[in-house]
Amino acid sequence: MRIIAGTYRGRPILPPADAGTTRPITDRVKENLFNRLQTLGVLGYGRVVDAFCGTGSMGLEALSRGAEHCTFIDRDRDAVDRLRRNLDKLRIAEDNRRVVHGGVLPPVWLTPTPPGSLTLAFVDPPYADTQANQPLERFDPLLDALADRLEPGGIVVFRTPAGVAARDRPALDGPATVTYGKMTLHFYQSPLPEE
Repeated sequence: MRIIAGTYRGRPILPPADAGTTRPITDRVKENLFNRLQTLGVLGYGRVVDAFCGTGSMGLEALSRGAEHCTFIDRDRDAVDRLRRNLDKLRIAEDNRRVVHGGVLPPVWLTPTPPGSLTLAFVDPPYADTQANQPLERFDPLLDALADRLEPGGIVVFRTPAGVAARDRPALDGPATVTYGKMTLHFYQSPLPEE
């Protein structure tokens, strides 16, 4: 695994310990995702959340591309240890990162995040939690809490297996969906002010 653009372009990052049970985003999908974010007007990335982050691939990519800060959240101890090693290896300053070792749900870790302060959030739950037979309602409180903290035009990218439909959320536009092979990315956007 590597970072594909920005300050840390080409730098390798530690992958998950068990490649058989995880599904890292390929370089091609990652590049398409960040191109789409640019099309949606997300530039500079400001403050970012990487929820269910694993070893931090998406948050690290955002930091490399100019994000000022990223909050990483995951409950898996090994993944968090690898994330910390990736952050240290890239020499990302403590002021530019926050690592939360714990559950993403409920989103109590968002409490210190002021409303309107986030530019971008990646939400990538384990596939076992987002299969077609699993109720996605359990993610509504997370999406609603993120919506409250997004700046106008801010984006939430929610990843599910292909064929799983994401739910509408009243405070967010979308979701617009794009499918790549066995995964779907659902893009929610905080409404822009009326002109």
